[in-house]
Amino acid sequence: MLRKVGAIALVVLFSGLALTLAACSMGRSPEQQVLTNFFRASRVRDNATLANISAVSFDARTDGTVQDFEIVNIGEEQRRTLQIKQLADEEEKARQDDAAFAKRKKEYQDANLEAIERVVKVERSGGTVNKKDAEVQAAWTKWRDEQSQYQKRLSEARSKHANERALAVNSLTAPGQTDVDVSTMNVELITKQVTVNAEVREPNNGPTSNKTYIFTLQKAVGTGGPDGERDGRWIITSIRPQQGGAPATD
Repeated sequence: MLRKVGAIALVVLFSGLALTLAACSMGRSPEQQVLTNFFRASRVRDNATLANISAVSFDARTDGTVQDFEIVNIGEEQRRTLQIKQLADEEEKARQDDAAFAKRKKEYQDANLEAIERVVKVERSGGTVNKKDAEVQAAWTKWRDEQSQYQKRLSEARSKHANERALAVNSLTAPGQTDVDVSTMNVELITKQVTVNAEVREPNNGPTSNKTYIFTLQKAVGTGGPDGERDGRWIITSIRPQQGGAPATD
């Protein structure tokens, strides 16, 4: 009989503990959960977890480890519509322009190949081209300069599109899953600043001090895709120390 009563007591105890833990977890804000996971993963160098929640690092070997922290301020959400389709079109336009220019340059090169080869050979030797080839040298220099400009514009357009797309894909794609196709979605990016007071132990088990950081958290919300509205997860995209300490809590 005593064993039965004891078993019942244990069941009640563990059930109560489970409910308490669940209530605590449910009571935590999304910001609290993200930062708790981030600091825990940073402390043990869990790169797999960090890759799912952060684009930046807090390296225990150089930045120390956070023993405890408190959120002292959460800024207002800032929203903007990502220009994924527009930037994709701009990249394609830059690619087509670059390809068309490369074709024209190749036609000029084929028509003046011998003179160009003489010009290039003289340039490499540091000499001066003769009057006959001076006009070709000027034209070929112009072609090369313009080629650099077209390639630069293409590189910049490609980079802008990739960065804009990555903001959406990283947030909307579930860990371990194939990247979500955001090309046909309307995607809104939500950004907020979170100020944190942290108790930080210096590297190599050094002393502990209080420091204040400002975290930037971002998440994407996509609509118009095959799954309807898709709510992404919060990702830490930047960390910076706050000078002068944290604002006072209410």
